[in-house]
Amino acid sequence: MSECERLRADAPGLAALPADAPERLAAWAHASGCAACARALREAERLQALVAARERPPLAAGSFEWASRAIIAELRREARRRMFASIAAVSVALAAFVGFARDRSRAAEDWAWAAVLGALALVLAAAARRRAPLALTAAVLAAVTAAMATGRPGPLAVDVGVRCLTMEIASAAMVVGAVWLAIRGGTTSPARAAVAAAAAAGALAGDAALQVTCAARDAIPHLLAFHVGGVLLAVVGASLLWGRRGRSFARGASPST
Repeated sequence: MSECERLRADAPGLAALPADAPERLAAWAHASGCAACARALREAERLQALVAARERPPLAAGSFEWASRAIIAELRREARRRMFASIAAVSVALAAFVGFARDRSRAAEDWAWAAVLGALALVLAAAARRRAPLALTAAVLAAVTAAMATGRPGPLAVDVGVRCLTMEIASAAMVVGAVWLAIRGGTTSPARAAVAAAAAAGALAGDAALQVTCAARDAIPHLLAFHVGGVLLAVVGASLLWGRRGRSFARGASPST
């Protein structure tokens, strides 16, 4: 490619350079003796002038503030929907598992523990998004405390334990599912820790129901293995499943996202 051909091809870029740029000065030095190159540079400079003269319409006053407020309001609405869905799911799970149980304890102590754990599950469901580590820790500690306070030496009761695990996992799934349904199609997605905390709150609600419905509720080996174990299993399961969901989404996304 000759010098003239190269200059004419680069004319738009040269015209966009500052007036004192060495490349632009060199191009005009050459064009002083080449009419065709001078014409190409002048046309490129006129085009640059037209683009520069074209003013963009100014944004209305407060546009950025309005957009920011709208985004924040939407995020807060989704957070409220998530919180109310968690609380509602905990309430429904607790009421359903106690209400449909064939046998329920008549001991006031069992009902008192059920009330304490149920109330704590509601609080943790509300705090799962903002205080996930605290909610996880509190749920496990509450389950352990209830087991140690109410249990005494007794059988492991594996056959009963399977039902207890199923109840706690089902309760956790109800809460996580309610959270997902509440914000489906929204702009946010729960963090992995928040999902695990919601599952912990749900499992604790199941544990609260078991305080008055479990046939082996006074055997500490059973309580530690299945009631506490159910809370831990719900937390680990929710964390792993949500983490896998995130990885699957990442693999399906385009490289530019």
